[in-house]
Amino acid sequence: MNLNVLGPDVNESFHKFTVNKKGALRFGMAGIKGVGSGAVEVIIKEREKNGSFKDIYDFVERLPLTTVNKKNLEALAYAGAFDNLGDFHRAQLFAPLNNEDTSFLENLIRYGNKFQADKVSQEASLFGAIASEISIKKPELPNCEPFSRLEELNKEKDSIGLYLSAHPLDDYRMELKYFTNKKLEDLEDLESLEGKEVVVAGMVTHVKEGLTKTQKQYAIMTLEDYSGSFEFPFFAKDYDTFGHKIKKELFLRVRGKVQRKTWKRQNEKDYQIEFKVLQMTDLADIKEDSINEIKLKLPLTTITNEFVNRLYSLPKTEKGMAILRFSIYDKDLNSQVQMLSRKFRVALTHELENLIDEYPEITMQIK
Repeated sequence: MNLNVLGPDVNESFHKFTVNKKGALRFGMAGIKGVGSGAVEVIIKEREKNGSFKDIYDFVERLPLTTVNKKNLEALAYAGAFDNLGDFHRAQLFAPLNNEDTSFLENLIRYGNKFQADKVSQEASLFGAIASEISIKKPELPNCEPFSRLEELNKEKDSIGLYLSAHPLDDYRMELKYFTNKKLEDLEDLESLEGKEVVVAGMVTHVKEGLTKTQKQYAIMTLEDYSGSFEFPFFAKDYDTFGHKIKKELFLRVRGKVQRKTWKRQNEKDYQIEFKVLQMTDLADIKEDSINEIKLKLPLTTITNEFVNRLYSLPKTEKGMAILRFSIYDKDLNSQVQMLSRKFRVALTHELENLIDEYPEITMQIK
């Protein structure tokens, strides 16, 4: 539907999904695991009464940290609800401070409690009206490596139940688009694919391993793509062949054949349909090992100075080994010309795909 869906944000989210001022959908804070409705209500009321939170310190200074507690803060942080409250990355919130065992978030809570206690003390004092501004040392954000992309997205999924800010497979969109012929959701109906060779790809999200009754190792691998997931069982020789690839969080392309698996030989009508895995390849190795040729089919009207210059600049930024061919056609003359780039070889990059996506009339073929 081309609607922009944004993650939770303490300055913009309400209980449930809402539409922000720019017309984008904003994820509701009550949908974050570990954040109760009571904490959400307190955050919204404070925000509406005294304005948006300026930064992470302002957040803990203004809210009752018995209601919005450590568990709530951790869940909000993992979900990305604090991302717009300053120039920091999520891992910094959970990293220990220098020479301390406690995390930044724990020290932040301690700071918030101290700030609020001092504020109450000042207001109750005889000189509260002329007391100077509260001055308590704020904990400094520690220096640390950010979460890996996959780690951050997995924590986000654990918090809100889905990948929202991005998807771990986003880096492999082209591999899924050009080097597979089916989506994983298509495997829900194996009978319709009987006798066909099928190529799918995705991320390994779960692995179950064990021993059969005969004490042979087996594994059941769950692969997930944008459309859904599918379980691939590996027994006996299949486990020996592919066992080293059956690991959680690997990105794989799986080639196999959908065929009948006879389980009662005396009756040929009794059978099961199975996906017989023939090959598994790391998605990171696909482009470099598999592309020999990129062919662009485009109408003559597309060949403008702007398009040519942008296409010409691509091999300079990232050189590749694939032959670049063109199939240029003219509908009015009902003619077509095949051309070959003799000077440049190219790589299948996001820049090339983005350029092609801007021209719906251009199709790209990979060999």
